Amino acid sequence: GKVGSPFGPKVNVVVSSSASRSFMEKVQKKVKGASIICSVKDLASMEVSGTCVFLTPSSKADYQAARKLGEGGCPTVIVNGLFKDQKSVPESATMAYFLKPLTYNSQVAGFLVRSYPSQWTVLDAQSTVLGTFTDGEILVPRTNT
Repeated sequence: GKVGSPFGPKVNVVVSSSASRSFMEKVQKKVKGASIICSVKDLASMEVSGTCVFLTPSSKADYQAARKLGEGGCPTVIVNGLFKDQKSVPESATMAYFLKPLTYNSQVAGFLVRSYPSQWTVLDAQSTVLGTFTDGEILVPRTNT
């Protein structure tokens, strides 16, 4: 059968406050079924219910908006988050999905992957598992990074 959109009427998609207009337009075309698709800049003026998915947050303000919603009881997912500190994302947050290319001499040599609840996994360029790690083994103490 046909696979439907992962976004339903109780999911809101939020893009970075620094996202370009063309990126926002692409998201609006590709994401079907979400209740709200907006920029972090527009979020404060909206009534949000359901889960919020933040796409590629890039500033402290983006992370603070996500944190405020999460702490207010709104399930919040951050996708492709690159910048964070303890003031932005608390250590109690869980890194659910993560994919980082590992390079050597400017070539992709492998990947660091996390798909919660699985452990952190290091893969070589052919996707062979080289090792798995717990949060305690791979994260900086008292952080989620």
